[in-house]
Amino acid sequence: MNRDAIIATIIGFGIGLGITGIFLFGPKLIKYLPNMPTISFPKKAPLPTPTPPNLSLTIDAPIAESIEASNSVLVSGSAPKDSLLILEGPLEEIVLKPNGDGKYAGKVTILEGKNELFVTSYVGGTPSSQSVVVYYTPEKF
Repeated sequence: MNRDAIIATIIGFGIGLGITGIFLFGPKLIKYLPNMPTISFPKKAPLPTPTPPNLSLTIDAPIAESIEASNSVLVSGSAPKDSLLILEGPLEEIVLKPNGDGKYAGKVTILEGKNELFVTSYVGGTPSSQSVVVYYTPEKF
């Protein structure tokens, strides 16, 4: 081997040994170094989040998957007091306003078979929707 190859081998071995030493003993040596000052920013107090208004919309009647004996069904439930309600049936749409207690009621005409009824509430332009499925048959049970 020539002299340049031996020197390159020794330098490579030294660098590898140094890197290995840093991996093995570096974490222990950091404890002995002087502590460097760290920058800490003052913490801001969290701002309270406002409680959102009760935007719940419910359908109390008719009961889901119920069988109706009449082609006219009364849909009732509760909604936010300041909302505008749209009651949608298979044949018609009715616009409602809840009373002072937040209760609403409206009659819609349904077809024979499966009918999906939708109630959509708009409070400040934000829609909230609920649906219920009822069945109508003129047959007597």
